[in-house]
Amino acid sequence: MKQTQESEDLIERYLLGELPVAERTALENEYLADKAKYDQVCRVEDDLLYRYARGALSTADRERVERQYLTNPWRRRHLEFAKALVQVIDGELATRSAAKQTSDISWGAKLGALPRGMRGVLRLIPAIAALLLISGGTWLAIQTSRLRVRLREAQHEVEAQQQRAQTQSRQITELETQYKRLTEEHESLLAQLLAAQKAGSLRLAPVLLTISVDAFRSPVAQGTQTLLIPPGAPGAQLRLNLSENAFRSYRVTLIAEDGREAFRKNGLKPRADKAGDFVIVNLPANRLTNGDNVLSLSGISPKGEVEPLGRTLIKVRGR
Repeated sequence: MKQTQESEDLIERYLLGELPVAERTALENEYLADKAKYDQVCRVEDDLLYRYARGALSTADRERVERQYLTNPWRRRHLEFAKALVQVIDGELATRSAAKQTSDISWGAKLGALPRGMRGVLRLIPAIAALLLISGGTWLAIQTSRLRVRLREAQHEVEAQQQRAQTQSRQITELETQYKRLTEEHESLLAQLLAAQKAGSLRLAPVLLTISVDAFRSPVAQGTQTLLIPPGAPGAQLRLNLSENAFRSYRVTLIAEDGREAFRKNGLKPRADKAGDFVIVNLPANRLTNGDNVLSLSGISPKGEVEPLGRTLIKVRGR
């Protein structure tokens, strides 16, 4: 329990920008490689933003949160969501409180305001209610139980249909992305072959591979890319398509299958064409080894702060 609290305190200091560079880098490498650690970072962040929206932080911590989150478009959305959530919860609590106060008005006062004859009728109401409860209580309980069962079944069916629809939509999107990538790779290889035949030489151009930044946010199993390196190729050129360009520069890191850092490139400037914003990364052939390589992408803020954006798995073949 103490170790967990110390870990959460360390994460909160990281979110507030209080960790030294070495500790911050070590923590980022840890939660990029460990999904459980990444989930813990998300939980601590949610709790920190909820306390900020509630006004439960100290003045110094509030200033640190605003300095870390209001200047970053990705984090600013998290902060705005936390504020909106607190407003919804407070509004619901206020509505329930008002309804309870209205229901607490004395029934004795209301009864005293009625005519005497009407009061006599009202005094019979408890006895009538008791008879109705005795005769109809069992039937009502059975009907209520049946309705609850049907409601649960309907809810489960709706959730199952929504999940199937989401799965199918995701599969279609992945297949379309794979088809587009394979088409681009095929056209690139064909162009290289024609150029080699025309020049009478077997020298090859770098292998081209296009990856969407969304692949970095997917689970590693779903974000797997295959990179075929033919003999003689000088390396690979990666085009990383950015669905949202929120940084002035980016960092790319390649971790080999044995866990060593095989390649790192800082200060990658985003470019733009008709298809959108993108970043070009040139991977030398001598930095690529057969097997599963992890490619990590991070954004670098104007202050030099590194914001991890995710990672994807690249299977290198042919080296």
